[in-house]
Amino acid sequence: MPSPFPGPEQFKEALPFPIHWVSDAESAAPLRERLLARTEPWGIDIETTLTGQHHCEVALVQISDGREAWLVDSLAFDYKPVIEALYASPLHFVIVHGGIGDLAVLKRVLRVMPDQVFDTLVAAQVLGIPSPNLRELARECLMVTMTKGSQQSNWRVRPLSPGQYRYGALDAWVLPGIARVLSARVAAAGKTEDTREGTRAMLEAVRTYEPPKIHPYEVGFSRRTRDRGARARLHALLDWRTVMANRGNIALLMSVGNRILGTLAERNPRNEAELVSAGFPRALARRYGDKILRVLASVHEPDEPKSH
Repeated sequence: MPSPFPGPEQFKEALPFPIHWVSDAESAAPLRERLLARTEPWGIDIETTLTGQHHCEVALVQISDGREAWLVDSLAFDYKPVIEALYASPLHFVIVHGGIGDLAVLKRVLRVMPDQVFDTLVAAQVLGIPSPNLRELARECLMVTMTKGSQQSNWRVRPLSPGQYRYGALDAWVLPGIARVLSARVAAAGKTEDTREGTRAMLEAVRTYEPPKIHPYEVGFSRRTRDRGARARLHALLDWRTVMANRGNIALLMSVGNRILGTLAERNPRNEAELVSAGFPRALARRYGDKILRVLASVHEPDEPKSH
């Protein structure tokens, strides 16, 4: 069985700090103990499948105290106790960057929320930093160079590539250092309360977040067509694409957009030629054609509502 993480020999240069791979309850136990005993802020970041906040799966969780980093394989075991341990301290902050996204995903998937949060994006915006993205903040605050090459990669793949391994660890490792620099600047500028207010607003948005019951594209589609069969087919196609993308089929997600699925739902192709004629990419038809045709064929025409 291949190792779930790259060996040191695969890296062009030495890793700048210790990185620990956590893939089961046994390897998670020491991390949980450290989290429960922590006396300082720790950072968290996540990598997900690319299906958006409402539908994505968590593919990797990165946690760091600014000296070491832990990569938690969220696909391999029940990682909720790790997150609960991180969130447990009522006194010490959880550091995030743009937490409204990551925290909302973790809330949807695990039904847990932190109480004490420092969001480096909120602090940077309060300070008026022109480019408050994480890479620029790492460069400005820590003189650390980060790249985004692995950001849109397939994070379900195991083993991770050396680039993913380094990128994922750095994303969490820089957070405590950036938070220290920004919190000092916020205090010096007399904007501590502004930062707290921004963070409170972010957390309230996360607390009230619930994923929509139907895909946003379905709303507009339903306004354009009264064909109940087409609506049912679109719903099935969107669900199928989400499942396939969450399994790592990135090419399908990137190449088959909502409009293509809408056209397929309306035309209801019965063979590969009709599928391609309706706009499905020819390059993907051989691999996915039979699957998508089975999805379409499985949709039963809904009964027309009875008039009273």
